[in-house]
Amino acid sequence: MDKFLININGELFNEEKAKISVFDRGFLYGDSVYEATRTFNRIPFRIQHHLDRLFFSAQKIELELTYSRKEILELILQTIKASPHNDIFLRIILTRGTNIDLGLDPELSSKNNLIIITKAITPNPDWWLTKGLSMIFHNKKSSERGPLPKTGKYLENILAYKDATEKGAFDSIMVNTAGHVTEGTTSNIWMIKDNIIYTPSLQDGVLDGLTRKTLIQMADRNNLMLQEISLTQEDFLGADECFITSTTRNLVPVTIIEGRPVGNGLPGKKTLELLKMYLEFVSLQ
Repeated sequence: MDKFLININGELFNEEKAKISVFDRGFLYGDSVYEATRTFNRIPFRIQHHLDRLFFSAQKIELELTYSRKEILELILQTIKASPHNDIFLRIILTRGTNIDLGLDPELSSKNNLIIITKAITPNPDWWLTKGLSMIFHNKKSSERGPLPKTGKYLENILAYKDATEKGAFDSIMVNTAGHVTEGTTSNIWMIKDNIIYTPSLQDGVLDGLTRKTLIQMADRNNLMLQEISLTQEDFLGADECFITSTTRNLVPVTIIEGRPVGNGLPGKKTLELLKMYLEFVSLQ
């Protein structure tokens, strides 16, 4: 069985036959937007919200879409239907198109290329919940403010992840030029102090993750105390508990930051309660 199923502009391929032009602007310049989500029993998780953010990202980088929202959704559903797996990861990519003149001018590009890459979801390793993750801080060189678009520009995150793994950590916690914590390289980050849940403000340059949004909604419905505010490295080093969230990972405890234990150094009780509550919550969506 093929590991991946890929839809390129409506045609399905396995990983060996999926090809795209070397003149595609996403390949040449990172001139693209994307979304990453998953299915639960063949149902794409909050797909309308992901499409909202895809269109938001396209608007932010002035990427004119030649695919309609309806067409994109139909191709996503077509790909899910063709997959042999019930629970799959999906990466939905829209590039500005191909440009055989190698110029930067967006007007020289053709229609968008829409690529949907899927693979089976693999369960999180057991040790993530029994031991927790180790993370380090990484200072960002860029100074974005406000909710971020999801684009093909990912080099800073790649280098931050590389920095973490070379130092024996799982991932980096990004810190903006104002000294405020923002997120992980592919996740949102949270801390708990005195039974209050905290997560960095979108205005500090944070991706408005769909799992983040879902958790905030869940907290509100369950009368949990939650604040979106600017947070510093010192705040996280003094936290009782810490965890990351993403659509594919759900909630994962962070137990070590910069080599120092978070709280008692074990996955937090409230974090694990939130994970259970979250899984029950999304099963009803």
